[in-house]
Amino acid sequence: MRQPRPFLFLVLALAGLAPSLWSQGRAPARMGRVRGIVIDSLLGAPLPGATVSIPQAGRVTRTDSGGRFVLDSIPPGEWAIGFHHAALDSLGFSDFGSMVRVFAGASASIELVTPSFATLRPRFCAETPDSLSPTVAYGAVRSSDTKRLHVEISLRWLAEGDAGRAAPSVRTSPLTDSEAWVACGVSRGAWVHLTVRDTTPDVARGGSVLFRIGARGIAMLDVLLAPGVANIGGTVRDGDGRPVRGARVSMVDTGIDAETDAWGAFRLTQVPAGTRTLDVRAAGYHPWVAPAWSGNDDVHVTLRPLRDQDTGMSAGSDRLRFEERRGRTGQVVLDGEALEADTATLAQHAPPGTCRWWLDGRPVEREFALAQPRASWRAIERYAAGVDAPPEYRSTGCAVFLLWTASADW
Repeated sequence: MRQPRPFLFLVLALAGLAPSLWSQGRAPARMGRVRGIVIDSLLGAPLPGATVSIPQAGRVTRTDSGGRFVLDSIPPGEWAIGFHHAALDSLGFSDFGSMVRVFAGASASIELVTPSFATLRPRFCAETPDSLSPTVAYGAVRSSDTKRLHVEISLRWLAEGDAGRAAPSVRTSPLTDSEAWVACGVSRGAWVHLTVRDTTPDVARGGSVLFRIGARGIAMLDVLLAPGVANIGGTVRDGDGRPVRGARVSMVDTGIDAETDAWGAFRLTQVPAGTRTLDVRAAGYHPWVAPAWSGNDDVHVTLRPLRDQDTGMSAGSDRLRFEERRGRTGQVVLDGEALEADTATLAQHAPPGTCRWWLDGRPVEREFALAQPRASWRAIERYAAGVDAPPEYRSTGCAVFLLWTASADW
């Protein structure tokens, strides 16, 4: 059972103990109820699936699809009421609370609201050049050996109309056992590539992670730096909870991958320890790209079918990494207007001796790659020497051909 958070304890302390007639030896009083709605101010909409509770009364419920809730059998008095939601917990915000007065035989109405973005932004961005930033990204960098860190952090990000821009405002500040980081000025809906390097003398460690700033405009990411290697495992399922067999699961920038079995299970071994980026691909589904912590054998991935349109910005993690690779040694690229004007076939673009064919980040047979309709093409990427390709697509002894289409996270 979820334990009450410090915020609720503070509210309860300020309010004192709620009066209860039974504790005074009197006859039980008629109960009341609390009706209300939870509003997510970051989205400007009701919040379904939130857990609402009055801990001292032992009452808990969840909001319906319209963000509404009812708590019955509440003794008369003034009570601390709070709520939390997994999506808000992931941003570092939880257990928002208020006070409600309940009368015998009556219904009390209350509107529970999260802080707005305009309220939260000054805490992070007020003293930066991006004080009016449309987003906030923040977190902490920790070391597995608890040694003091001195980190340098850089961000590259991509949103519609941008091409791998650097975030204008990134700052760090030391904490007791970690170092905090904050980035302001990134576009809403953007994919971000966070790179961390520990500058402590005689220490060589770092990491890089891809994440997205969602519709709420806030992202929180804690990064763990750790030496050595570890394993990571989990399951891949579709939206109905059915296992996805044959999905390709890879750790970005490592060349380590695996396929899911009949139960949708996967396991990657000997991957670099710490916080990394997990990439999951399956035919007929949108790519799934998110931070993951090696050593975790309980990663649960849910894939969305391609028929479900992405309501966010069109720029995605595939295009961000593509832009970061642009100009890589041995790379030949065709995209944008040059690709639109080109009349050659895919077979003509493929380097002689190509033996590795990739379609939207998945390995495929040559015939399947070459059969993709021209209208779906977004970019062609080829490496005459396969060893020049990025680790996750690399091959020795033959050329590598990558085709990115409308089905990619582009």
